[in-house]
Amino acid sequence: MLDMGASAIRLVVAEIAPNRSIRTIEEASRGVLLGRDTFSSGLIKSQTVDAALAALEKFREVIDGYGVKRVRAVATSAVREARNGDVFLDRIQGRTGISFEIINEAEESRLVSLAVRRTLGRTAALRGAWTLLAEVGGGSTGLTLLRKGQPNRSGVYAIGSVRLRQQLNLRRLTHDVQLSLLKRSIANVIDEIRGEIPLSRVTHMVVIGGDVRFAASQILESEAADGVRAVTRDAFLTFCDSVERLDEEQLVDRFRLTAVEAETLNPALLIYRTLLSETAARRLVVSDASLRTGVLLDLAAPGGRLSADDFEHQVLASAEAVGHRYRFDRAHGRHVAMLATSLFDECREEHGLSGRERLLLQVAALLHDIGIYVSLRAHHKHSQYLLASLQIFGLSDDETAIVSNIARYHRRGTPQRSHVPYAALDRHDRLIVNKLAAILRLANALDAEHLQKVRSIRLLRSDAAWILEADGEGDLTMEQLAATARSDMFIETFGRALTIRPIGVHA
Repeated sequence: MLDMGASAIRLVVAEIAPNRSIRTIEEASRGVLLGRDTFSSGLIKSQTVDAALAALEKFREVIDGYGVKRVRAVATSAVREARNGDVFLDRIQGRTGISFEIINEAEESRLVSLAVRRTLGRTAALRGAWTLLAEVGGGSTGLTLLRKGQPNRSGVYAIGSVRLRQQLNLRRLTHDVQLSLLKRSIANVIDEIRGEIPLSRVTHMVVIGGDVRFAASQILESEAADGVRAVTRDAFLTFCDSVERLDEEQLVDRFRLTAVEAETLNPALLIYRTLLSETAARRLVVSDASLRTGVLLDLAAPGGRLSADDFEHQVLASAEAVGHRYRFDRAHGRHVAMLATSLFDECREEHGLSGRERLLLQVAALLHDIGIYVSLRAHHKHSQYLLASLQIFGLSDDETAIVSNIARYHRRGTPQRSHVPYAALDRHDRLIVNKLAAILRLANALDAEHLQKVRSIRLLRSDAAWILEADGEGDLTMEQLAATARSDMFIETFGRALTIRPIGVHA
């Protein structure tokens, strides 16, 4: 597999056995600062394109030499954000025959978390009271907060070692001025992170990334045991202090680094250091896990991708983090998600959808009202465009588009070909939206007063009509009326008349 990041292109040749075990045969890396161009000008320049092509032609020879049967190539932030990213990848495919897939930040986080979980298993570091998983890349920093091993919140932030240098235009400034600007910029982003992730609660910190692995190798004399090193807080901070005083030329001379490695080291360590200082963690657990490890594990999984259930907690934690950012009604969102998934399960034979679509419904249900943050008026439309622009852990761009459309139709009008975001979906995805939005409209109406009075539902079927019975506390008249009024899309989609009544009530 190939990974094209902001500062390097990396190759891993591996063998996947029938029992899904993975044996690495060869690894190689070539420093190409794609992010230097993208994060400063928005374009990958011709010289950088040539350098990338030269590296990939060499990697192509390695791939062919091993007789590799399957190649997966992924590109991240530097290509994702470049205005000429598509043209760049087209040139690569034409020259080398390698087709790169641009993955979004949420997919990066999913793959990295998969790799870390496989590396650390059930260790204390991963299952502590509050554990922060952090990866500082060239273009962004990914954070996932775990509560006793279960994901609580996650986010990807536009702060990376290459991005910082380019956006601050540091090249002609003195080393001291560079450090001052870097620290101030990092502090500003940490303020944003602190508002979304309770860093002060963190008791354990797990980190990945080439720069922090290098730091750990210099601090500790012993080799990593099973790809993991533990570095005390004081030792790491002391090392950062010593490295901070060195400019890029001095870093090259002292540690025999390449120019690219020297350029990213200090910004990356400053980010790790600032994050660590915000926590109560007494050590850093440094894992050799990487995006490439996650991609290989994904390839080894049945069907080439791990099931949605495997990452359901992470996805929903990320969705709730988005909801908190837009001050959503958490109790209402969770309750609508519960009702929606109950109705999804009741209708499984009719809609024929899988667990993956069930998860998309849950996300849409949690976040269907975030448009109120913009305006109560037409908030369903605001929810759609907010969700379309967000990154939710574990969801691809196509899946995010589906979620945004499901949320769009939780009230008011039904899907129309004149609605551009809906029309932009392919036929299969439009059908998914129709089915899941029909379910969400009913579930949302059953909590019309945001009081969570309806506790459970069941669907009674007959050939001509269905009856949806609601069980709960207090007078459910408002919920019954609201759900009846919002049953139009459900009736149209599933082709059955629908009566809604409190449980125990008979016509």
